[in-house]
Amino acid sequence: MDEGHHTFDHTGDLGLEVWARTPERLYAHAAEALMSQIVEAPPGEPELQVRLSLTGDDPGDLLVHWLNTALLEAEVRGAVWTRAAVRGLTPRSLEGTLEGPKRGAPGQVMLREVKAVSHHGLEVDLGPGACRCRLVLDI
Repeated sequence: MDEGHHTFDHTGDLGLEVWARTPERLYAHAAEALMSQIVEAPPGEPELQVRLSLTGDDPGDLLVHWLNTALLEAEVRGAVWTRAAVRGLTPRSLEGTLEGPKRGAPGQVMLREVKAVSHHGLEVDLGPGACRCRLVLDI
């Protein structure tokens, strides 16, 4: 199973399904997929970077916390996160890095505002070799 993502319709919101081979890559790719719903950004060297250490009540809560923190940090720093890495992942904690250019750089196309990632309809499966999640984005 390779990694990827796709969107799906959800009443008044936007659904996002993400899949990857490992839990670490699932969390990282979910952050990249989330940001790709907000801004189309051409590839390039990152100008900004933030390192995060987060906790959650369970893997799903941790994923929502990670993604909402990515949204917040992008807003506060004026960034578009195009690369994410997660390491030190446990069911209740993660250490990760977000990198990307400044918002408004040449070639970027703003797509939509995402206000938050919801716990509503959240599904997380961290099975070996076939990790996936299903999220609802509040737009």
